[in-house]
Amino acid sequence: MDYGCSRFLTFLPEAIDKFAAFGEIVRNCSVFDQIADRHAFLESVIKREKLQSTGIGHSVAIAHGKVPHLDRTRIALGLSQDGIRFDDIFPQPVHLVFLIASCPTKQTEYVKALSSLLSWVHDDELRACLIEHRFTSSRAAGFMSMMESQDFRPADQQTSSL
Repeated sequence: MDYGCSRFLTFLPEAIDKFAAFGEIVRNCSVFDQIADRHAFLESVIKREKLQSTGIGHSVAIAHGKVPHLDRTRIALGLSQDGIRFDDIFPQPVHLVFLIASCPTKQTEYVKALSSLLSWVHDDELRACLIEHRFTSSRAAGFMSMMESQDFRPADQQTSSL
């Protein structure tokens, strides 16, 4: 499958900062099409990021914002070839920028999706595959399938069901 025009994935331009990256992800990933006010969603992500960085180390950031009345949690991924500086705590450039939209009244669903995502990105091999755009390895293919379906399950559950 060609992920260049994916509904959950976008390739970020060079020399971009984290706030511009969030905008690119929101604009380019159709998983967010059902959000009536994408600008308000983007503003909620930026506001949250200004409170505390969502960079988690290992070249990963997981930014998030709340959207009232959203039917389900949605996650998109922006890939940065050059990497983006997120903060001083984790000075390593971020190559994988995840963006989560969730409904404030569906916190359990959000926590399950976040936990699932973390179970995947904890894997060094998967992170390397994503950063290097090697989406055909069995591990990356399982992750990409989960992202395409937006059915977030932990890595161990997803792999066993493939």
